Amino acid sequence: MKITIRMSARRACEVQVGTTHHPYTGPLPEVGQTIVIPEDANVEQEATGKAKVTKILWHYNPTSSALWPEIVCRIA
Repeated sequence: MKITIRMSARRACEVQVGTTHHPYTGPLPEVGQTIVIPEDANVEQEATGKAKVTKILWHYNPTSSALWPEIVCRIA
């Protein structure tokens, strides 16, 4: 799962949550829900803290039959 954090109209950063071998097993957040990006995440300092989920995009790769979500949020 990928989380895209929008810090402004032109600036965004991404955080990968889970991997193919160690998938994220928790529930997906809902649109409008506030999530917390931890201080030790590999992102810019201003992208950490509370973020509000604005949309969830689903991506599909037909070659590997993989389906994965992208959580788009903005700093709260």
